[in-house]
Amino acid sequence: MRKFATLLLLTLALSLIVAACNGDDDAADDGEAANGDSISMEMGEFYFDPDEISGDAGSELTIELENTGDQVHNFTLEEGDARGDGFDAWPESQAQLELDAGESDSITLTLPDEAGEYEFICTIPGHYESGQWGTLTVN
Repeated sequence: MRKFATLLLLTLALSLIVAACNGDDDAADDGEAANGDSISMEMGEFYFDPDEISGDAGSELTIELENTGDQVHNFTLEEGDARGDGFDAWPESQAQLELDAGESDSITLTLPDEAGEYEFICTIPGHYESGQWGTLTVN
């Protein structure tokens, strides 16, 4: 019985430590950004992580990108039902960022005033087809 009580107390203590370490002090960790917040994102062969992000309409969103892959990748925003339609709500210089392998940089966007969904893709030939795409939801 004594061993069981000790094990129970150790389990409870460990649970409290894990809960404290995993506190959500920044919504950006799970792909959600508050007004003026930032989201960290990795891109590589052939993925974005996270591949679903969101932000509030009219707010600024900074996406901190790191290319952890072995080749060039880019983050390009598009709108419309079909990928490749082009994204014309923001100037191209604000809607695309290309990084060589191992590079990091950030892109800051002012989200549209209306809610909607936008695709982000890697436009390097073959990368979208290999699954390198995601969704930006404007709330």
